[in-house]
Amino acid sequence: MTSAKKKEQKLDRVFAALADSSRRQMLVQLRKRPLTISELAGQYSISFAGVAKHVHVLEEAGLVHKVRDSEDGRKTRLQLANQTLNEATAWLEYHQKFWTDKLNQLEAYIMQNGADHE
Repeated sequence: MTSAKKKEQKLDRVFAALADSSRRQMLVQLRKRPLTISELAGQYSISFAGVAKHVHVLEEAGLVHKVRDSEDGRKTRLQLANQTLNEATAWLEYHQKFWTDKLNQLEAYIMQNGADHE
């Protein structure tokens, strides 16, 4: 598989993961501090298994990863993986710039040609 194809598949997983509001809310919680799945599950009205499934999707997308708890080495905590989100942001910014430039060109064209017709 080519590198470009792998990047596209990674972006697909990221945007699919972000498409769910529960997962986005989990990312907001993890911005504050790393949490265990149990701590994260305690904040939602869905089951532990449901939260674990959402976490798995976030892990597969590369948006979170597990780290050993520094105080209790038996526990793992979920931590944001910013690099993946930065890559998705860069993709969005690239396309935003493209469309902003196109709209600016269209506006300039309309302003120039609209002035000719008045």
